[in-house]
Amino acid sequence: MKQILLLLLWCLSLHTLQASDTLSLHTWQLRKGETSEWIPFRGAQNVLHVLRAAEKNPALKARFSKESRAFHDSVASLKQQIRCVFDLNDVQLQSQVISLELNYLQTFSEVWLNSVLLGKTDNAFRPWSFRIDPALLRTNGNVLELYFSPPREQIMHEGSLQTFEYPADNQVDSIKTAPYIRQPQQEFGWDFAFPEIYTGFRVCPQLHFGDITEIRKASVETHSLDSSGATMRLHLKLRNEGRQSLFVSLRGEFGRSAPQKMSDNAGVVEFRHNNPALWWPIGQGNRRFYPLHIYLSNSRGEVLDSFETRYAVREVKLVQNPDSLGQSFYFEVNGRPIYMEGANVVMPNEPFENDRLAGLSAKELQFVLDSEMNMLRIWGGGTYLPDAFYQWADTAGIMVWQDLMFSCSYYPDHKHFEESVFEEVKAQSFRLLHHPSLALICGNNEVDVARRNWGWARKYGYTEAIQRRLDESYTRMFEQEIPTLLRSLSEKLNYLPSSPVSNWGKPDDFLRGDNHDWGIWHGGLPFDAVNQRIPRFMSEYGFPSFPSAALMERHLGLALSDSLLASLVLSYKGIETLKRYIRSRQFPMNNPEELVRSSQEVQQWHYRKMKAILRPPDRRCMGNLWWQLNDVSPVMSWSLLDMEGNPKTP
Repeated sequence: MKQILLLLLWCLSLHTLQASDTLSLHTWQLRKGETSEWIPFRGAQNVLHVLRAAEKNPALKARFSKESRAFHDSVASLKQQIRCVFDLNDVQLQSQVISLELNYLQTFSEVWLNSVLLGKTDNAFRPWSFRIDPALLRTNGNVLELYFSPPREQIMHEGSLQTFEYPADNQVDSIKTAPYIRQPQQEFGWDFAFPEIYTGFRVCPQLHFGDITEIRKASVETHSLDSSGATMRLHLKLRNEGRQSLFVSLRGEFGRSAPQKMSDNAGVVEFRHNNPALWWPIGQGNRRFYPLHIYLSNSRGEVLDSFETRYAVREVKLVQNPDSLGQSFYFEVNGRPIYMEGANVVMPNEPFENDRLAGLSAKELQFVLDSEMNMLRIWGGGTYLPDAFYQWADTAGIMVWQDLMFSCSYYPDHKHFEESVFEEVKAQSFRLLHHPSLALICGNNEVDVARRNWGWARKYGYTEAIQRRLDESYTRMFEQEIPTLLRSLSEKLNYLPSSPVSNWGKPDDFLRGDNHDWGIWHGGLPFDAVNQRIPRFMSEYGFPSFPSAALMERHLGLALSDSLLASLVLSYKGIETLKRYIRSRQFPMNNPEELVRSSQEVQQWHYRKMKAILRPPDRRCMGNLWWQLNDVSPVMSWSLLDMEGNPKTP
């Protein structure tokens, strides 16, 4: 555990390497209602939790008590105002370019600085940057104010809802607004999580002080790999408001590069690294990182800015070729096929700081290593994790399957929504491009299989014209525009439009693609059915269990009982389905304590059994990703770890 914490601190130092010209805003106040009372808080927070913590009602102490959930729902429908008062020094005030950088801001907000509106936000998945006129700032007493509109009410108020309904089976509200809102879909409810809206930010806002000419971002990828070395590509984003000719030169262990002329605000620099040590996933070899010094100069050779980053040399391919069994689906790293074993990551509904600097906690990251996993799938119903997570994955050798944040629904096709999505995808893809741990970007979770098999047209009453419009919008976004955008950033990004081929498992589906096999649980099949259901790559499957009795009592404020357990089964299959599977394994269920323990034992038995079954000698299956790794609510779920990061079965 100590090793993981030290690694996270090291990742933080990488994250802040270029941050000497930034000011993080940590000290905040939340206005309670329309009164003049201000509640102080520090760091990144869900302001709805700040409001709950300020209440004197002891029934609200437990985060998921009936009273706490009712309180959350009441304040989640109200507009919230927070502010930060900060001072600046003369050097900061004299900067040529000052901007406010907002990341993981949720979600509909107005941003005011010293009583001037800087702009509005409407997407939690993309970074926001607002240029600040230096004349607006002063040495002491600057006031940054954020006004958050409740997301569901905002959508209804602005009239965005179509005359037909988009699928949002997870959302417990009668009016389905979730597909219109670019924030984690699980926050509106899922079968493993209570509805819990996050309002605020997960990373503290920052003021950036820069120059009119500077290196803004840098990302290095392996473009090609051969027997003598690698061709690397450095992707740059620049600021060049001086409109002068700019040149970039590089220095590293590969040697030096001659200055190369850049365009105004972007560029690609190619360099050759001979005989490098390669980066390998955990269990396959070592991981070597190389420093890279980047210099930005003018036509006279004067250095205007410099930037330091690192890179690793590796090549990852998703191989889908016809073979004797159908069509392969496996990842090849540096020419070597790698069996992937790991789990799916759901949204950690916490701020990304302190022990959750990497989104996942130190305990959760340590569990991944202790379990000898080598891949994590970042599920499309949650969020993109912070930089420190991907830096940890790079160093630890954990491959990352990255979903884009779309799950189990069609999405709006109006111009503003799509433009915001493309800005999101562009920003996130550029951010992740240089990480050697990145194995795949997947367009969405289960949208394609759902639109073909889940009966949405019948359930939501779609006419042929509406169905055609929805399908055309899906095809345009996930099969045309997003892959085109990704190819414009890099030719080497592996892209899959949707996962999976199937989540029920027709016989032909197991011969190709990746599968989410929910025959067990949702399909009601017996455990032994898995012996005949071996896919080419299993990216989702699982079996649920309860967390410990102590955890449930601590977070729900209730003693364990039969009725409590029944209420914590959020799946439509109900608690009787769980009991039937436990009964088939002849585990005891004579009281609530036995039911909790037996659910955990059966889950662990199934997990161990599947690890063996999904690694057959003929290598037809090349991946095993359990649903799910972590947890966010004290309910029955498919997670191996409870919401405090502890294994459910010690």
